[in-house]
Amino acid sequence: MKTMINKKLMTPCIALLVVAGMVGLPQATAEVDPHAGHDHAKVPGETVADTLQIQVTKEQVQRLGIKISQAVKGVVRQEIRVPGEIKINANRVAHVVPRAAGIVREVRKTQGDRVKAGEILAWIESDELAEAKLDFYAKESEVGCCEIKLPRAKEIFENVTKLIALLKKEASEDAIHKLDKLEMGHYRGELLPAYAAYLEARATHKREAGLHAKQISSEQELIKAETTLRQARAKFQAAIDIASYETQITYSETAQEHQVAVFNSVAAEKLLRLKGAEAEVVEGLRKLIPKTAGVKPCECTDPNCKEGKLPSVAETLGKDERFAWYALRAPFDGTLIEKHIAIGESIETSAELFTIADLSSVWVDLVVSQESIALVKEGYTVIINMPDGTKTEAKTDYIAAVVDAATRTALARATLPNPDGQFRPGTFVDAGIRIPTKEETVVIPKDSVQSVNDHPCVFVWGKSAFEIREVQPGYADATNIEILKGLEAGEAVASVNAFHLKAEASKNGSGPTCSLGHAH
Repeated sequence: MKTMINKKLMTPCIALLVVAGMVGLPQATAEVDPHAGHDHAKVPGETVADTLQIQVTKEQVQRLGIKISQAVKGVVRQEIRVPGEIKINANRVAHVVPRAAGIVREVRKTQGDRVKAGEILAWIESDELAEAKLDFYAKESEVGCCEIKLPRAKEIFENVTKLIALLKKEASEDAIHKLDKLEMGHYRGELLPAYAAYLEARATHKREAGLHAKQISSEQELIKAETTLRQARAKFQAAIDIASYETQITYSETAQEHQVAVFNSVAAEKLLRLKGAEAEVVEGLRKLIPKTAGVKPCECTDPNCKEGKLPSVAETLGKDERFAWYALRAPFDGTLIEKHIAIGESIETSAELFTIADLSSVWVDLVVSQESIALVKEGYTVIINMPDGTKTEAKTDYIAAVVDAATRTALARATLPNPDGQFRPGTFVDAGIRIPTKEETVVIPKDSVQSVNDHPCVFVWGKSAFEIREVQPGYADATNIEILKGLEAGEAVASVNAFHLKAEASKNGSGPTCSLGHAH
């Protein structure tokens, strides 16, 4: 059965323009000779009359604007079209909250302002900060006291240990007297008398033993001397034990006390900084603490000293009208996109006073169907179409591992540099995710494929007629489409205005009846 567009005009078509320019094809034009014979190979038992054809003339082709393209071997850049939205880069957003509860005393920035890292946004007055400052001062002062006691305790322990060693060795008086100027506390006065009493008792016992041997003194005198010696030796040993134990314990306890004081001071400093105090504030408080370690009475080496005395702490702090104030600062360069603060307002630490975003880069969140998300990988090119018609290119850098249960879609994300702020968060965009090309297949212009009776078909040019042929299409991009079955490279198909042929075929009740196995 043949479907005729115009039964009166049977003149064979002359050469027609071949439309090229497909991906993977050279940009050129070629002529398709209608007499060259582009009939597909016949299947055994098939006749030309069995195929569905639409015969046309040159005039009809020209009038309808039908053009023919040659199927070629090539690749199609598959592109998944998805909607998207420009969003703030969540990795570069900061919510500025108070370091301590207080009263807002000054606001320097407002919504829309560009800020630099460290720039002051507002000033807060806080009694918590004032308490933290005073606590730090007290704790740091305790460290100063310990720093006086610890060296002395160490010195006494070491010097007493030296003296005990000399006494046990019964060193000469000159060696012992060399330690006279060393700090030993009250232990020198306890050790030396006990040592002297021991030496005296020993000498007396020795003398009495000699006299008793010569029968000059009585045994009673010898026993008395022995008793006195034992008592002197015991008292000397007791003095050694007490001095060793007490100096070691005092030194250990003082060292531990110093460690606790240092720990408390460090903790107080951490708390002070958490409450908003900056480094110069901490150092300023530390300088107010007298440095008395190693300093003689009435002597002051601190640069703040005047006439040998440090300035009054109360006087110094009393002059500071901003003693309890701290600054809220920008954590990085960015734009202030939200502001929830007013002068005189009472604020708590949970309040989000400012929101700052670094808009030098933005995210493009793309909504990909669950059918297509498996094709998308990190690093794929994304062409983003802006509402004003401009296009920009990015790369996917995040693919969600979970499909949304409600929408059955998954998130793919690309990051866009935005140094000039041309991309505004909240803007809806249309994007194409390009899937890398695979092996070459038969490629024709996308418009060549028409749906005839719900079958994908092409109109293959033969001798003075178009054959309706069912095909199996594959991936498609904006201009071209893969043909997996039903067509071979070199065959010519209607590529422009093929819908006229579809309309004619539908009007006459024609449609593809051959299977894909029938065509090449």
